[in-house]
Amino acid sequence: MKRTSEALVAYSSSEDEAPTINAPERKKKKLPSLASSLIVPVPVDDPALHQGRIRATPHVEGQYAAYVYIPLVVHPKTALYSLIEEVLHVTKEIVPAAHVIGEIVPCSRNSGGTVLNSSRRARELHLSLTRPIFLRAHQREEFKQSIKLIASRQTPFQASFATFSELTNDERTRAFLSLEVGAGHHELRNLLSALSPTLLSLRQRDFYSQPRFHVSIAWALLDPDMSVNRDADAKGQPLACESVIPVEGTSGNNLSSSGDTGESKKEFQAECSPRIPHFPSELIPTLNQRFGAKASSAHTGGFGADTIAVKIGKDVFSWPFQGSHVNRVNP
Repeated sequence: MKRTSEALVAYSSSEDEAPTINAPERKKKKLPSLASSLIVPVPVDDPALHQGRIRATPHVEGQYAAYVYIPLVVHPKTALYSLIEEVLHVTKEIVPAAHVIGEIVPCSRNSGGTVLNSSRRARELHLSLTRPIFLRAHQREEFKQSIKLIASRQTPFQASFATFSELTNDERTRAFLSLEVGAGHHELRNLLSALSPTLLSLRQRDFYSQPRFHVSIAWALLDPDMSVNRDADAKGQPLACESVIPVEGTSGNNLSSSGDTGESKKEFQAECSPRIPHFPSELIPTLNQRFGAKASSAHTGGFGADTIAVKIGKDVFSWPFQGSHVNRVNP
């Protein structure tokens, strides 16, 4: 037997209706602002402040960029220092857009203990043993101890340069003028093997499978999409807009209405950083023809590798090689 369902409709009566009471709105209390000492500033990348360079890896709070290298301090009045100065002079003539590499360090004493001319300063070049790696705060000390242990087992060795070459970074945003290492390649490969387990434990990439050990002495910004037929050619001649970069203490129609000369200058510098598709084809052959023999000679291009260093963030730590031929780093 079928049952028919009847729709029940509920009607509200005036007795069921509750009176509506308008409650007064509560005023939201304004929280006090944090003290400036408690606010962590967020880094803002400004290529205009870094010669057009851009950050390849985004900034992460609590993460530290690091890399391992062998430092090479080149003192004034040495054959290698003079050679590099000549090479840079020729390079700047061929590639005006090139920037010099070599952190200037105070000049003190050479390996023989002789005080060098304090009016000139030494250049520090870096022979990289890792790609850029990234460490968390709690990993820094363990990483330092690993490098220190490698240094304690490695014997100092002699190396020398072999040739000039053009290399690019992984992102292909910069080209580097480099001096590649010839003698000493075997010992450097042994150091890579010693570093590999530590990098693996930190989930970082090894150095290149076919490493070209080198020190870089100059660099230039790359623009892979640039055609050689455009206004800026492979020599990196500045574009026309360079002439309108505001100069401090002057005025011009290119300034913003706010009169912020500093910000306007940064914007124009960012736009006008000279970029090249690659180094001019004649650069490397010219350098090797004119300076290759000197660079590869033991007198000029020879150097001792006796220290390993690591830069973590802005801090640099270094340890001397202390191993013997009996107790040395093995591949």
